[in-house]
Amino acid sequence: MSYVLIHHGWTNTRQPDHWQRNLANALRLQGHHVSYVQYPQTEQPVFADWSSLLVAELEHLVELRELSGGTGELILIGHSLGCVNIMKSALEGLLRPELRANRTLFVAPAGQGKLDAVATFKFGFESDTAATELRAALAEAAGAVTLVASNDDVWLPKGIRAEYGETLDLAPVIIEGGKHLSLQDGWGKWQGVIDWVNDPGADLTVR
Repeated sequence: MSYVLIHHGWTNTRQPDHWQRNLANALRLQGHHVSYVQYPQTEQPVFADWSSLLVAELEHLVELRELSGGTGELILIGHSLGCVNIMKSALEGLLRPELRANRTLFVAPAGQGKLDAVATFKFGFESDTAATELRAALAEAAGAVTLVASNDDVWLPKGIRAEYGETLDLAPVIIEGGKHLSLQDGWGKWQGVIDWVNDPGADLTVR
């Protein structure tokens, strides 16, 4: 049994058939404890509000794990701006050591250059020092990080390797032709991510 926090992205209202909603349902049926809340003002999100809710939901999951005996992985799964919120929250020290995840999956994290309309979420990692700080922050807060995106995502104009893979020193999983891995791009049920929660070695490209 794992304790899973699913973090949606910008404008997402947790609509039916989105892969994250299907994921939440599938994991709950398997007996996992799942947080899949609606983040506020999804059309015009503010980092302070989203980071505050992220911390509160993590606190709740950690509390539940302790009440249940203190075992089971804490897993974070973010999509698009949800990934960015987790990254910046870690970078700013908001994800305290007791909230540390065992594993984190970043799905199609939005590129920094696409965030001008939600500028409170932006953070720079152009310098070697900033990149090192981000890697260290995620190592402390996010545990083992897996990065997955497509090869034709308009939200990653530089490509996932250049946008985040090189900075985080990670080899991303590439899904050919997946676009932004959103419901609008045809991503409803996604068996690979369900399997990944149960087995970190699962093939994320499986539909």
